[in-house]
Amino acid sequence: MNLLKYISLLSFVLFLAACADESPFEIVEEDLEYAKDEAEWKYLEDMRSSSSYMSEEDKCYFGLSDYSDSWCCNNYGYWCDYVSSSSAYMSEADLCYYGMSAYSDSWCCNNYGYRCSYVSSSSYKSSSSSATYYLTSAKTMELTLTYYKQVSSDWDGLDGAGDPEVSFTIYTYSDGVSAQTISTTTFIDLSDKRVWSGRVSKTYTINKGTDQIKICPKVIDEDLSDHDVYSSGKCFQVSNIGYLTSSDVKEQTDYNSDYNLIWEWYLY
Repeated sequence: MNLLKYISLLSFVLFLAACADESPFEIVEEDLEYAKDEAEWKYLEDMRSSSSYMSEEDKCYFGLSDYSDSWCCNNYGYWCDYVSSSSAYMSEADLCYYGMSAYSDSWCCNNYGYRCSYVSSSSYKSSSSSATYYLTSAKTMELTLTYYKQVSSDWDGLDGAGDPEVSFTIYTYSDGVSAQTISTTTFIDLSDKRVWSGRVSKTYTINKGTDQIKICPKVIDEDLSDHDVYSSGKCFQVSNIGYLTSSDVKEQTDYNSDYNLIWEWYLY
């Protein structure tokens, strides 16, 4: 009789196991995954609660900053790979929003309503204002390179890190007519370097009557016998520069499959 009870109980247990949607091993595995997720969530919560004591650089590093990935990239060099790789799939509106568009801030403002705060408020002044869209006198441009990063590999075929040399060509226009062409001197000339950040500034005179400035970066890999040109061919322009003041700093970026480049300029 006891044997019969044992067999009946065993049959009942096997019946329940057969009817269960998951095996005991799957249940244990799910419990472990849940515990892991809980631990990761608690770790992130602890990080967030202590973030008030972190520097903005550390927040960027741990992905806790309130600023965008593009901002963290521009200021500290973190998350640049994500920004660069994702930009290829962004719409022009998104590129404007993150400040990565090849078009000017004014263009992004006019077409999508982004970057308007970077466009001088005086550019919306009425025609009765004393300000005009072109320069009524010659001004000095201060152009500053702030960041460079090699993205593609094997620039010089040896250790993969290139010998980057960065300069710019500045074009000015007056009512659509070409005026000045300024070929700058070299801003950085490095050896076996993949990433650089800092500030290198140079000044140039922009003539009276100018209403548009276009800047084209030039990036080459300097070799002993020959120089490999990696310039993207992109140029970045700003119109109605007569409305700009010395506090209107224009930051521009050239992100592409070979390198990331950030620079800024203003007139005074």
